[in-house]
Amino acid sequence: MIRVDYEHVRSLANTLSSLHLAPDFAEQLAPRIRASREATLRAFLWSSSVCHSTKGGLKGAFKGVEFKGWDYLLRAFCAAAEDDEALVSPESVFSISGDQLLKMLLRYSMNGEVLLTDLDRRAEILRICASQLTEVFRGSVNTLLQRAHNKVGGSSGAYRQLALLDAFRDPLMKKSSAFLMTVHFSGLWTVMDQERVLPMIDYHRMRLLCRTGCIEITDADTLRSLIAQTPVSPKVEAEIREAAAEVCRAAAKFSQIPMFQCDVLIWAHARSCCRHFPLCVSKRLENPSFYQYISKPYLGTCEFQTWCQGNKEELLREIWEPQVFTERY
Repeated sequence: MIRVDYEHVRSLANTLSSLHLAPDFAEQLAPRIRASREATLRAFLWSSSVCHSTKGGLKGAFKGVEFKGWDYLLRAFCAAAEDDEALVSPESVFSISGDQLLKMLLRYSMNGEVLLTDLDRRAEILRICASQLTEVFRGSVNTLLQRAHNKVGGSSGAYRQLALLDAFRDPLMKKSSAFLMTVHFSGLWTVMDQERVLPMIDYHRMRLLCRTGCIEITDADTLRSLIAQTPVSPKVEAEIREAAAEVCRAAAKFSQIPMFQCDVLIWAHARSCCRHFPLCVSKRLENPSFYQYISKPYLGTCEFQTWCQGNKEELLREIWEPQVFTERY
């Protein structure tokens, strides 16, 4: 019903390996801020803990640059840390309310817009995370990372450490990978076993990999549900998500590109070039990040166009990610 097409995955890997990163690639993914190491790491952790289902719910400018979704969320917490480190302390976050979270998300943004409807729940996630960070790691993200000994895998690696916090207990560890990706590109912590980094599977990646043909949906009912954007069963969603994880693992292997880099490029392409208006037919970017991340401008043709199955088949361009409610991505 759901299978990985490795021929398309190899084409994806070949394209990714042909791209060159922008000189400021790392700085774009992990903002350099005037705050202590611990305050910066806390900003990254809080952002990652509530990094799910932003879908058009966050946008605005920081320091004159427009951001959306995760990029906005991350910069809001980083701006708070830069303004006053106490704002991102466990003591402060432990008592944060939905209204206070809204104010923080808007405080440092020019023309900020926050349309998220679950701010009370996100505040609850933050409060629990702050409480558990205090109980398990004495309130220190640096302590969490020290206990991982510069590894993400294994019995004491960062994935195991993060799983001691409720917000990071997703079986495929998307939020954990998002946090570790940000820490990695910040230069504040070195990952010695990058081969054990897990891909950050979210709705953007699942949509793109289905449209390109890297994931093939052979069941007609499932295909109709994805096109109509009607709910699918948790089993189907899990199968598509696991297939997406396998594609990303294989693409990183075939391309010989580190997982963090490979994963970011797939994610950025999905939200920039293949969302509401696929670039192969619209010729219009919906988000600038993909071409900001690489060292070439958009020249009118999608980077995946020569091999993408969706470029050839309109039906595949109409596929959307599984419609489920989740706090995992």
